[in-house]
Amino acid sequence: MSKPIIFLVHGYNGTPKIFNYFKETFEKNGHKVVMPLFPTQTNITIDGYFNIFDQYKNDLNDNTIIIAHSIGNIMSLKYLYENNITIRGYISLAGFGEPFISEGRDDLNKVIAPLRLSNKELAKIPKLIGKSFSIYSNNDHIVPFDILKKYPILITAKDCFIPGIGHMGKKSGLEELPEVVNIVNNF
Repeated sequence: MSKPIIFLVHGYNGTPKIFNYFKETFEKNGHKVVMPLFPTQTNITIDGYFNIFDQYKNDLNDNTIIIAHSIGNIMSLKYLYENNITIRGYISLAGFGEPFISEGRDDLNKVIAPLRLSNKELAKIPKLIGKSFSIYSNNDHIVPFDILKKYPILITAKDCFIPGIGHMGKKSGLEELPEVVNIVNNF
């Protein structure tokens, strides 16, 4: 089998640039890397994400690994479910499958409020995503720890707790995450 396609899905404040480290590293290793620009902040809707996913549907197949950050996780899994797409693997960064309240973030809370993985979605998702991993930390400033800790159980993913890496973005002081590269290299 050829090297997997790496499909990067950013979150709320994200832009594809947050994944430059992954793009450069994976392309250097011979992977095709897809980095769409999804809606951000208060423009986030399920339909908005789905419209962007639709443009890249040919890159989502049984040789694709999705690496999703924060809100990009729930959007990715909902899209796979709705379109019955099977992928090779999935790596969650600060993922969640249910709404939560982020202290002092009314803008974010309004976007998150309607997002939840249903029991029907949760039953089917493990059959669609092959190997799956959920990376989270104890000092995430956005997603509460109990929600992060529950996510790998919800989606039947390997629990990958890494202390001290926050919400895994520049605000957390994190620009590289070699653990993700190692996971991909072991597929």
